[in-house]
Amino acid sequence: MATQAIPQVAKPRREMQEVKAPEQFKFSEQHRTLEGIYLGFQTVSVEDKETKERKGASQHMIQDGDGRRFTFLGLYDLEQKLRLDFVGHWVTIIYEGEDRSIQTQGNAMKRFKVGVGKEKEPGY
Repeated sequence: MATQAIPQVAKPRREMQEVKAPEQFKFSEQHRTLEGIYLGFQTVSVEDKETKERKGASQHMIQDGDGRRFTFLGLYDLEQKLRLDFVGHWVTIIYEGEDRSIQTQGNAMKRFKVGVGKEKEPGY
């Protein structure tokens, strides 16, 4: 008895796109505002400029309206305002400058205004 060949079903080709690493965003007088969908944070190791010791710090991530992702370190004022339950919400962060009346490790505290959308963005 002859065997019949089983027809092969062609697998659909997947369209691929490159995934780029997020850009490091540093708040300054020239780069005052960052906004996008809050994606969360992770703990990273950073070097203390004065002691050269490594310490843990929060690194937050936002994806802007064009799909670009940005990371930024969690400075004290930001740490007081950003929360995990904001993941999926549109967030606007505006750097308001330094408050010289509050010093941490010899540096003036950086102040931020943070706004968060009441509802999660579609797809989150």
